Amino acid sequence: MKSNVKLLIIGAAVIVILAAAVILLTVGGGEETGEPVSSETTASTEPLSRLLYDKDPSVIENIHVSNETGEYDIVKYNDSSWFVSDFIGLPHSAAALQDICGSAASFTSQQVVTENAEDMSVYGLDKPLAEVTVSFGSETKELLIGNETPSAGLSYAAFKGENTVYTVNTSDVDVFMNDRFHFLARTVYTARQPADENDTTNYTKIEKLTISRDDIDYDIVLEYDVRQDDADAIYGNSSSHIMTDPVRLDLNPDKSYDLINGVFNLTATEIAVAAPTEEIIAQYGLDDPYCTVSYEITGGDFRLNIGNEYVDENGKALGRYCMADGIDILYMFDYSIIPWVKVMPLDISMSMITSTYIYTIDTITVETAEGTNEFRLSGGQEDFKVECDDSDVTEEGFKDFYQYILRAPAEELYLDECTDPADITITISHEYGEDKLEFINSSDRKTVIRLNGRPSFKCRTSYVNRLMENVGYLLDGEKIVTTW
Repeated sequence: MKSNVKLLIIGAAVIVILAAAVILLTVGGGEETGEPVSSETTASTEPLSRLLYDKDPSVIENIHVSNETGEYDIVKYNDSSWFVSDFIGLPHSAAALQDICGSAASFTSQQVVTENAEDMSVYGLDKPLAEVTVSFGSETKELLIGNETPSAGLSYAAFKGENTVYTVNTSDVDVFMNDRFHFLARTVYTARQPADENDTTNYTKIEKLTISRDDIDYDIVLEYDVRQDDADAIYGNSSSHIMTDPVRLDLNPDKSYDLINGVFNLTATEIAVAAPTEEIIAQYGLDDPYCTVSYEITGGDFRLNIGNEYVDENGKALGRYCMADGIDILYMFDYSIIPWVKVMPLDISMSMITSTYIYTIDTITVETAEGTNEFRLSGGQEDFKVECDDSDVTEEGFKDFYQYILRAPAEELYLDECTDPADITITISHEYGEDKLEFINSSDRKTVIRLNGRPSFKCRTSYVNRLMENVGYLLDGEKIVTTW
């Protein structure tokens, strides 16, 4: 019996000792151990999300930031806007300025780590990642941002001159880690917005796009297809634009869309130099650009000048240095953002030389060494008719023949002068004008195609040989051969 009593007494004593240890561990956290304190082990009595100060961002007059990238000031200008003091007059990112002003105007602690830190280096606050001084007129706040805590998403912070260490959301303070270029605008063109609901102007309408490059001796010119404005127009292409130089071709809408519309919200990868001197502009190849891209847009014209390449540490070319007219900033654009520097005409065009819809055609004239035949077309899909003197042409046979013409392949560009007479000439007269296709035999098993008087393409001569045979088949009422 006495033995049992002793065991009970010993057990009770052990419980008391353990309880005392728990109390010491819980409330004795003010003594530093030399290791960062995780927010999970912070005193349980400390409230979360404690607002340390809260100001209206509009009263901020200056934000001075010092971090590993250097020092800069964000200053209030004209009592309404903020700028990096070194870059006043250059376009800034409104979103980036809003972020830093919002973070500087209000400071919230998630927990208090210690109220009397003896060694600030434990938290990275002896040499902080960022020092931030925020001036609100007569009042100033000086913040120190230290290391990230063991808990993901939190960082240590303190007020300069104080030993109380807080944890704050890293997302609230990471804006202070940016360099000064972060606050400059990287978007070089944005579409103009309508003034109000009564403004129906299409400010994104691109009238013309011209690409000039050193590696080609012609310009690539894309123009708005005016057929888009005719509700009753019937044509065989859905792209909003056509190529007018170096050859006239319909565009492949899938392959040309990004090239044409890539100007809108065009955003640089990085900023290389702000307000560059003439010497720097020449150093980056922008005094005599490798490529220029010029847009004529209803909402405002735009020109991008593209200079030298930049490479990674392995020498791989990543993109090019660029400057936009009217913006005194030298940008870096990765190749994925500037397709104009590599595109070739046949990359974005339809393979067909003409895509005129058959029901919009008035006549098709075929001239060969054997003579000239004129085919007169009328009617629509339900009552289509074709007439040709002294021939047995049928409507279905003519449709097959025209399909073969549409398949005339633009296999390669040919822009050299060519005045030789044509072996076969096809003239298509339609409601929008006239297209004239002349096929001139070349010595390399290729045939030059003059389109509307301009040498434009080469195709295989086998296509032309079959075309001339099909003229005979059509006139004799025989079946058209579609292969060559």
